[in-house]
Amino acid sequence: MAKSLHQLWHNDDCNFEEKGAAASTKSDIGEADDSPFEVVRTAVSNSDNPAMPSMTFRSGVLGVFFVCLISFVNQFYWERDNPIALNLLIVQLLCYPLGVAMAWGLPKRMWNCFGYKWTMNPGSFTIKEHVLISLMSNASAYMALTVDIFAVLRLYYNPSFSLWTALVLLLSGQLFAYSLAGLSRTLLVLPASMIWPSSLINASLFRTFHENQSEFDKSIDRASTSSSKVGPAVDMTLRARWRRMGLSGMSRTQFFWICFACSFVWYFVPGYLLQVLSTISLLCLIAPHSHLANLIGDGKQGLGVLSFSLDWSVFSNAFLNSPIATPFWAACNLFVGFVLVFWVALPIAYFNNLWGAASLPLYSASVFTTNSTQYNISRVMRNGVFDAQAYEQYSPLRMSLEFSWVYGIGFAALMSILVHIVLYNGKEIIARVRETKTKHDDIHGKLIMQYPSVKAWWYLVMLVASAAAGIAVGVGAHVGVPWWGYILSFAIAIVLIIPVGIIQAVSNRQPGLSLVAELLSGIVLQGIPTGYSILKLYGHGSLAQALSYAQDMKLAHYMKIPPRQVLLYQGIGIVISVVIQTCLFFWLVDHIPNMCRPEGYPWVCRSTNLVYSASIIWNLIGPLKVFGEGSPYSPLLWGFLFGLFLPIPVYFLQRRFPRCTWLKHVYIPVILSGIVGLPPMPPVDFPMWFLFGFIFNFLIHRYWNMWWQKYNFTLSAGLDSGLALSGIFQFLALSQNGIEINWWGNQVDRQCPLSAQPWLAP
Repeated sequence: MAKSLHQLWHNDDCNFEEKGAAASTKSDIGEADDSPFEVVRTAVSNSDNPAMPSMTFRSGVLGVFFVCLISFVNQFYWERDNPIALNLLIVQLLCYPLGVAMAWGLPKRMWNCFGYKWTMNPGSFTIKEHVLISLMSNASAYMALTVDIFAVLRLYYNPSFSLWTALVLLLSGQLFAYSLAGLSRTLLVLPASMIWPSSLINASLFRTFHENQSEFDKSIDRASTSSSKVGPAVDMTLRARWRRMGLSGMSRTQFFWICFACSFVWYFVPGYLLQVLSTISLLCLIAPHSHLANLIGDGKQGLGVLSFSLDWSVFSNAFLNSPIATPFWAACNLFVGFVLVFWVALPIAYFNNLWGAASLPLYSASVFTTNSTQYNISRVMRNGVFDAQAYEQYSPLRMSLEFSWVYGIGFAALMSILVHIVLYNGKEIIARVRETKTKHDDIHGKLIMQYPSVKAWWYLVMLVASAAAGIAVGVGAHVGVPWWGYILSFAIAIVLIIPVGIIQAVSNRQPGLSLVAELLSGIVLQGIPTGYSILKLYGHGSLAQALSYAQDMKLAHYMKIPPRQVLLYQGIGIVISVVIQTCLFFWLVDHIPNMCRPEGYPWVCRSTNLVYSASIIWNLIGPLKVFGEGSPYSPLLWGFLFGLFLPIPVYFLQRRFPRCTWLKHVYIPVILSGIVGLPPMPPVDFPMWFLFGFIFNFLIHRYWNMWWQKYNFTLSAGLDSGLALSGIFQFLALSQNGIEINWWGNQVDRQCPLSAQPWLAP
């Protein structure tokens, strides 16, 4: 059987002792051939070694290890106050030294299993092994977002919602997304014109790891000399200073472990011993009994003015990702949006009682009645669906002002990114679509054709089977959504995958897909709150995941990974991540008291509670009642028109003043998207995130460019990894054994005791 499976996959690179001279030669395709696009030529090699080991014992073991680690860590932290997210960059940085260590320590004995020869150690750790490990682990990177959907069902709508139902539905959604990406590969992955710019960054990093270290250092020296803003003489002085400090000669691996150790140890302070250091609100400490000071200064439930943190999970978390990984121009755009809306417009509108908002909390993701009490959904539901008569007798829905603005700004952001893409990338997209036939067979396409492709019918069978399983289990488990609701969800993803994928592949921007799914679900499934979960899973969730998988397939295409190996590794990663994250969430719900409630801090489930509120807004009550005529929130619909026109004057100003440096970095969609995550994100996160980005991506990048190029991303990976493992250790070794410290330093809700109260009495 093993031999027949080997023949099925047609990959002979596991028989490493018989690779012969082929291993030392490049493909016989001429090296003069290259991609027609300069950005690809600079980041991706135009050669391949078909005999290079890829699907090996090492890549399998490390792939499973990292997919388990990423799945566990991301889900474990997702429900905490400041969730962190380990991503592809972390895996790229961590698995390289482990792969090198395995290449050094594993035995090289050749094994013979039923005629199939393999070895634990085929030699040096290869770039193709590195890529496959990363692709497998990245299958779990965004799973926590979809687990949220069923967390709402379990916590708020159906406490008896079973683990097995959630497992099958989530697995069907992920496999549907993967098969959809596979069926779209002819248009989204194979054409040379479908660049996927984010994949080029990862490809460059892979090549950096597997180049000679001394050559890498030389390239950094050359780049730093040419890019430094302080002049060659000063740059040489700075270079000498770093050498005296012992940093310039330190390898990235050594630097990573130093950062890891420091982060691991330090997180015991804000994470366990002195939790108030997570958010320090100066105005509340100065005037703890002033209601105004509490509202302005609270970094959790207020405006966060003069609040700061000594907790790395505030600087880098799942809401904003690492500040080091965000270009400084993008960080400036995001922060400008935050300041204009959150620190300028919001307090003016709130304290002037716009839409009666001053009788509600300043910052909250909950929904309320007109008398400011929490909205009780049982008062407007009968047999699991909306009751219009009960709604009229109970109360219209009210939101905090910032929460309502998030939707209005979201409407504007959705339209602005479409207009922005048309203005800035429209001609390029049309040209790339036309080039899908004429430039299909670039050098990378020719090289990948040496490997057996994945048959289209494999993906088609997976798509039909996963969709059928989702419908059967969902209807059989009485989730509450009719069978045609599932069909509609699948149709949304199928119809949008190509146009949205082309936009993202060319412009590196993804239109706001969440609002599209929410609008459709609110219109066609109004009154069925569980309909929100199904359309978010199969409509928005599957589409977003399919685009992520397509991007990973493009990375594998650039790195010349055999397509069938990519299918195998990503498929295994999907199954493992679904099982781990779903089981972990159900375990946490059963074992943590007051889960997803304020008294359960730090397990406050900000994102899950936001999804719950959204299910009430969009599906239980519906957009026609919440945003329709007679509602105080109806003016928010003007956001569509506002977003349609706002990018146009900026576009013409940039053309009129092409030499204006700051103007060319103004991106309206980015400015608008900066506020969309508030809520659920704590307000203190944004200024802290920007501050760290300013220090490292502006000051250090400008004045210590050599250090920045060599250590910047390693610093982020080390701090993220150390914090993640420290938090897990504290939970398992201390919290689960009842070892807690109850003192004022851990009473995080006492700094600003009045911030949760509305400014005006109801």
